[in-house]
Amino acid sequence: MRRRWLAKSLSIGLLIFIVIAIDRVALYLGTTQSLPAMELPPHVERQFWNSSSDLGVRIIRPVYAVIPDTRDGRKNVTVLLTIWLKRVGARASLYDLPHQAQDSIRLMVWVDNPFNLHSRQFGHLKLPVDHAHWMPNLLFETSTPGPVLRAEYEPETKHRGMVIDHIIRPYSFRVDLPDGVGDCFKIVEVSYPMHKASICLPPAKSEPTCEWLAPPAKYNTTYPALYTAIGAVRHTDSTRDWVGYQDQVAAQLWNYVTYQVAMGASGLLLYADELQREYLLRNPNTAELMRRGHLRLIEWDMHERGHMDDDGRGRPLGYNYDQALFASHVNLGLSACGSNLWVIVTDIDEYIYIPKPGHRWPAPLHACMEPAAPNITIHSLQRFEVLSSAISPEEERGYWITPGTLGGLAPASSNGSGIASGGVNVSFVHPLEFYDRVFAQPLNRIHGKAVVQPAARVVLFFVHDAVPLHGTVKLVHHKCMVLLHVPNFHGGRRQPSEGMMLQPFQNWVFGGRDVNETMAGVEE
Repeated sequence: MRRRWLAKSLSIGLLIFIVIAIDRVALYLGTTQSLPAMELPPHVERQFWNSSSDLGVRIIRPVYAVIPDTRDGRKNVTVLLTIWLKRVGARASLYDLPHQAQDSIRLMVWVDNPFNLHSRQFGHLKLPVDHAHWMPNLLFETSTPGPVLRAEYEPETKHRGMVIDHIIRPYSFRVDLPDGVGDCFKIVEVSYPMHKASICLPPAKSEPTCEWLAPPAKYNTTYPALYTAIGAVRHTDSTRDWVGYQDQVAAQLWNYVTYQVAMGASGLLLYADELQREYLLRNPNTAELMRRGHLRLIEWDMHERGHMDDDGRGRPLGYNYDQALFASHVNLGLSACGSNLWVIVTDIDEYIYIPKPGHRWPAPLHACMEPAAPNITIHSLQRFEVLSSAISPEEERGYWITPGTLGGLAPASSNGSGIASGGVNVSFVHPLEFYDRVFAQPLNRIHGKAVVQPAARVVLFFVHDAVPLHGTVKLVHHKCMVLLHVPNFHGGRRQPSEGMMLQPFQNWVFGGRDVNETMAGVEE
């Protein structure tokens, strides 16, 4: 009797288990089927799942250090270091500069004070102390019997004197590697000597970033690649409407990239977090740009870092708090490359303009940039603001979030009748074609943007300026090459009522006249 009862109990228990299991499988299948499918556009090969890159830069965080005293009066503060590393040199590449023969590890370092995560200047992150007051003391242990190597601060006194506000610029260090030390190291900050971070960095010649962006069979010193680089395109107030916002970003990127390529640029290096990378891969327009090699996604998983503006210290940290970091990262990541690659760190509302009709990059590099002085490795571009007499400042944003046509390259977001997905730019005209007014004077020269040769080992980068360890800096004449800045790109900020400062303008890319005619009133 007891055995029959036990057998019956086991049978009932097994039946209950099967019912629960079937129910959970059905629930799981129903849940997964209700999620939006992560499908690639049909014309995009599967390889574009892996279309992003870290530029061969490794990251270690957190590394701890002690600052004896900070600007806010705290003593012996334990701070958090983020260290980005790239092995450079000894590539024996055709376009290497002389100093690139040395096998080295280059580092950029940022320091956060956990007691004050919102320390800022101009809305950008600020270090707890200035470079001159304190800097990390980093050692690289090698395998016995190899030496312990000290990371040397790269900028010399003359370099630091070329820029101001060091407190908003990352630290730059370098370790020159003796022969035979191997590829693996333990990194130690001397104030925490028992904390050690291990890392292995293979030789630079085995890392493919430079060939990925500037293959020597296609680009050389005479005809170098030119990439623009943009930091994370974040919402100014954050948003949970990710799909809607990323669709707008994709349209803005389409308009940005198609124009820059028409001016001779090789493409855009877009710094993006995982969410944005995923959505841009889904979008047919940005997927097409990636397929053509004009859009390269750079992995930049720095979190949103805003806060309420209630501390009385001016602009809060926000969408672009890390501009100095991403700008320094791109220069670090490309510093192993040679003289056949240049980059402009810019914004999504800034557009290259070469005034001489029909001239595209690299024509100005040899015609009116390099002849000015020898060994220029940073060219500072002036920025001119442009407005439109055809559309109101408040309506401009709607045009930029609608993908337009340029050079016969039409966006995929058409319904076949010439009506753009945004419902504004019905003829698919590129938005920049509507801009027919330019300010007679450029923005202040301290607010220019830099065309940089990363091989020159550029340091102390902020938004508008930087210092090359090799070579010099030169201002580019506005009749050679400029940036057009669209101040109403994100909303109405500038009004045509400032007409006394404006001159007629037509961009030759869209069939306009020579800038020497259309910008005749621009001051020298």
